[in-house]
Amino acid sequence: MWGNEKRNEFFMNTLAMDLSLLTSQIAEQDAWEWIGLLTGVLYVVLASVQRPVCWVFGIISSFCLAWKSFEDYKLVADGILQVFYIIIGFYGLSQWLSGRINDQPKPVVTSSLRFHLLAILICLLLSLPASWLLTHYANARYGYMDTALTLLSVFATWLLVRKDLHNWVYWIVIDIMYGVLYLQSDGILFALLFLVYTIVAIWGYRQWSHDRKPSTHLH
Repeated sequence: MWGNEKRNEFFMNTLAMDLSLLTSQIAEQDAWEWIGLLTGVLYVVLASVQRPVCWVFGIISSFCLAWKSFEDYKLVADGILQVFYIIIGFYGLSQWLSGRINDQPKPVVTSSLRFHLLAILICLLLSLPASWLLTHYANARYGYMDTALTLLSVFATWLLVRKDLHNWVYWIVIDIMYGVLYLQSDGILFALLFLVYTIVAIWGYRQWSHDRKPSTHLH
């Protein structure tokens, strides 16, 4: 068994290494990446309080990340995904604005458990061929887990467009999973970012729960 001094020394050395790694990762981000990261956080925060302008920041964030994916990293699949998010950002903005009733935000809705279980099953099944295709033909870095999380993220974004309350449940799980994956690969900066996303998603679920009307259940 280690004594207290040994444990404290190990803890301090680990903390120093993590802080050094975090500092280097922060320094490695360029302007495009910082704009993408910060506008991404604003997008989630504003979505949690039902502000349609959130989609504008989501579009800016996706544009920055798409540019980096295509120009610097040559990750075609990542870039295409961000282009999709740009398109759905414009659609989401349109839906949230047109869905306003008497100057009140578009109503929060829910869907049946069966609907969600079926959607999750489809995403998990589609991830099998999609991950193989992406890694072999699209210069992608995706394994099965990354692909499944990506497809679930796309579905959760569609739920956000509809203002389905349970989009936040998806984001809580997805953000925790991404945070763990980044932490396992020493991506401390992005692990912290997804911790922030998780906290905001929990907050968003609480806020939207208060605003949901009992009659807004979709099948």
